[in-house]
Amino acid sequence: MRLMVAVACALCAACNRGHSAEKDQPPSPSASVITIGVAPGACPDVPACERECDAGSSDRCRRLALTYAFGQGVEKDEARATALYEHACELKDPSACVFAGQMYEYAHGVEKDDAKAARFYEKSCDLQWAPGCYNLAIMYERGTGVPHDRAKAGDLYQIACTAGAKTSCDKAQEMREPPPVWLRDGGLR
Repeated sequence: MRLMVAVACALCAACNRGHSAEKDQPPSPSASVITIGVAPGACPDVPACERECDAGSSDRCRRLALTYAFGQGVEKDEARATALYEHACELKDPSACVFAGQMYEYAHGVEKDDAKAARFYEKSCDLQWAPGCYNLAIMYERGTGVPHDRAKAGDLYQIACTAGAKTSCDKAQEMREPPPVWLRDGGLR
């Protein structure tokens, strides 16, 4: 429950990131709505979490990944954390898919790979996790790791909107409008 509250708070608090005050200004460089700077639910008993993860518990794999990502009771190991997030994602944990995507998007323990990040966000969205849809929408809006596609971004923002993220509703509407002048003219010079 605490994880869901923390993720919901991160989603609400971060929805305005990347939005400029004026519509004709380029967006700020931040990309993802959920940051990996939050460590709810780390494993208090690492050997037990490892056994349960090995037995197929996506929750324990995600918690173990958090433990290694933040070095809570273990030596910090972002590469191991990424592998554990990926495994939890394979086990259909949608929040782990988002975290795996961010590890690649921000090069935490692995080489930066925006296309791979987008694939993890897409898996999360396919598992009906609104933050995954929102993060993927941002990537389509900016053409980062995926082709630039305002219509696809708008559809993904709408999914997040339907899940209750108000700023996503605004972004979905924005994607239906013509792009700003600076973008239609080939961007800033």
